[in-house]
Amino acid sequence: MSKSVSWVLLLLWAVGILTALLVYAQRQLTEFDPDGLLLHQSTSPNFDHQLTNILKQLDVRAASIVHIGSNQHCYCESLTTPHQTQLANYLESDAYTLQNINIEDAAPLRALLSQVPALIVVDKHYQLRYLGPYATGYGCFTGKNLVQQIISYTQTTPYHGAVINADAVGCFC
Repeated sequence: MSKSVSWVLLLLWAVGILTALLVYAQRQLTEFDPDGLLLHQSTSPNFDHQLTNILKQLDVRAASIVHIGSNQHCYCESLTTPHQTQLANYLESDAYTLQNINIEDAAPLRALLSQVPALIVVDKHYQLRYLGPYATGYGCFTGKNLVQQIISYTQTTPYHGAVINADAVGCFC
């Protein structure tokens, strides 16, 4: 076999591998709010209040970092652990606690969220500060980590309402 044929075969093999990886990675990307349900409901003037009432019914305390997950052991769910740890460590001095809710056990949240994992942050005054994903991008770790932004949302004064991040693409179940 000539040297040029070997190089062409090697190049074809590399292109094939890269194409397969790209196709696989694209399949991992999904929209956080594919039907626009959360976006639509969040435009209501009472949305923040309605959601905090739902959280109170689910025994979520003030100053909480609420992880909305699934009991179906989705791969994307495991990717949020470092983000949860980061948030808990940063907000520990402000007395925030981490709470977990399975979407299957919370029908009112299922009506809002079609994808998990999701994050809800309520401050010490029980004001909704953030609702959305932890991160975006392939596997939620090659894209944008939103932890620093979320922390800034919890500390913004005066309170002007929650940040609802419905327009995100990443690894969701």
